[in-house]
Amino acid sequence: MDITTQISPRGQITLPADTRKRLGLKPGDTLLIHLEGGRIILDPAVVLPVEIYDEERIAAFAEASAMTQEELMQAKARWDA
Repeated sequence: MDITTQISPRGQITLPADTRKRLGLKPGDTLLIHLEGGRIILDPAVVLPVEIYDEERIAAFAEASAMTQEELMQAKARWDA
């Protein structure tokens, strides 16, 4: 399916509504631009919010990942095997 669009004076292009609908694209979605052999390829991208961890959150991670003495002994036995 070939679609023709134009580049605006500001360098913008419009993706036709039926194309956006078929691809499930919504206003505000992020696209990755790939350049391959003189071609422009647009791929949907996932952008995840960045979480800044405070001391309480870091302590919760440390507590959740802590191993019991028995678990440490079992892990050491496997590593030494």
